[in-house]
Amino acid sequence: MLQFSTHCLRFWGCCVVGAFISCAIPGYAGQKSRHERILAGEIYFNAGDEPPSLDPTKQADSISSMWLGHIYEGLMSYDSVGNVIPGAAESMTVNEDKTVWTFRLRLNAQWQDGKPLRAQDFVFAWRRLVDPDYASEYSFIAETAGIKNAGAIIAKKLPKDQLGVVALDDKTLQVTLSRPVTFFDSLATFQVFYPLRQDVVEKFGDKFSIDPESIIGNGPFKLAAWQKEQSLRIERSPTYWDADKIQINAIESPSMVKDSQANFNNFQTGGIDYTTTSSPEIIKQALGARLKIKSFPTGCTSYLAFNVRPGRTFANKTLRQAVRDGISRSEYVNKILGIPGYKPIFGVVPDYMPGSRKGLTFRREAPLKSRDADYPSSQDKLKLYLQKSGKTSAPSFTILANDGTLAKKLVEYWQNSLAKILHTEVKVESVPFKTRLQKSRDGNFDLTLSGWCPDYRDPMTFMDLFTKANDNNISGWVNPTYEDLIVKAANESDSAQRVAFFAEAEKILFEESPIVPIDQTGGAFVVAPSLKQVRHNGFGFSPDFRYATWEADTKHLLEH
Repeated sequence: MLQFSTHCLRFWGCCVVGAFISCAIPGYAGQKSRHERILAGEIYFNAGDEPPSLDPTKQADSISSMWLGHIYEGLMSYDSVGNVIPGAAESMTVNEDKTVWTFRLRLNAQWQDGKPLRAQDFVFAWRRLVDPDYASEYSFIAETAGIKNAGAIIAKKLPKDQLGVVALDDKTLQVTLSRPVTFFDSLATFQVFYPLRQDVVEKFGDKFSIDPESIIGNGPFKLAAWQKEQSLRIERSPTYWDADKIQINAIESPSMVKDSQANFNNFQTGGIDYTTTSSPEIIKQALGARLKIKSFPTGCTSYLAFNVRPGRTFANKTLRQAVRDGISRSEYVNKILGIPGYKPIFGVVPDYMPGSRKGLTFRREAPLKSRDADYPSSQDKLKLYLQKSGKTSAPSFTILANDGTLAKKLVEYWQNSLAKILHTEVKVESVPFKTRLQKSRDGNFDLTLSGWCPDYRDPMTFMDLFTKANDNNISGWVNPTYEDLIVKAANESDSAQRVAFFAEAEKILFEESPIVPIDQTGGAFVVAPSLKQVRHNGFGFSPDFRYATWEADTKHLLEH
């Protein structure tokens, strides 16, 4: 799904964990005290960065995803334990071979200006997703979903009105797939499949999602104020079909500063109500203050991503393998990060992803083993690279990274580690999150710290990331055998055979090493004692404040 903003990746680049390591400034103009917020039913937290896009069809990062998940709602949603449940659709039916899915919208589902939500709004949004003139970098997911004619439309071989999605009437949406896709209900939760109003998009044109007045959603919260690069506030929407269950009146990020220590200090003094404890130092401070630290799995995978395009430093596979074998994932996870929930990994698919049958995970079914910190193997590959290239030393290179406080600390570790492994000079380019994303997509980097969060509950959400057609394949790597295996997995209905195809493809990814997996991400946070039901989703957006509530506790009301 999503690139995260580093640890800030839920993308060193979209990390839901990293996306929230920033601070509100005590005394920020108009900021309420915690006591006042409890009385008003409001939550302050810090998003850390400006959302790169509040256009559901265009977003591809966890910061934008978090805001959009509160402002809009898809056909389906997730409950607190990751089960797919009805969202804007009250019911879903599917034919026997799982190629025709029919969704019945709720009669009371509305847009935030009071107009009824219609099946035609989904048709418009999904056609816009695959429209080659619009060029969404997430258009590939319509092919992943198997929506009839999606690939031909993206390739400009058919008009967008031939997409396999129709409104049978105002409240009934029918989706026809070109092949069985058993996890389509999970895909229907994802944000690029949110509805959009054609009249609103056409009215604002290029200003859609940029002009705050153009952001009219169908979810539980509506955009109330947005000062670009400074603050963002959403408020409870009375038009939401389940509005009675929403207890919080407003959610606000009163500033977008990236200093994690200042952020924690601000929490301590009551300036914000929630923050991630994003480093061992802050965790130690939190424990010293006798704060209750809560941990959660984020569902993401972090990795080193190489630019393998011709002429770039890491176009050479053997040099990439020297890095792959030489790094110490365990040292990085346990000594440098020190955050609960993180695990060292070798494969890109996390260990919780389901396998071919109930109770069996993909990772147990398709183990991928290697030695961590295998320095001798790394040096053998480095020598081989030097022999074949005729060089006397590995070329110097630059790591592209985010400019947040924690991100700078983490990239310093990788700078020193990779310099030791390759015996060369390693530089760092630290830039704002949005800039890092753009430079990565443009192929304007040597190596970057990146990662991916799942869009839906199937290994494909990670595996098709490295295909030629996927705009998020920032490495520029292309492997015909890998592509063929992903296509076979997409068209295979037998679950065990799908796992076998994925396992074979993942071994190719490991051997070629356009990316080097580092860790499966987790997170830890502290929250105001009387703020309850803040969710963290393995699938979908996080943090999720939709069902949060302030506990009516006189003692806690007196805090701060």
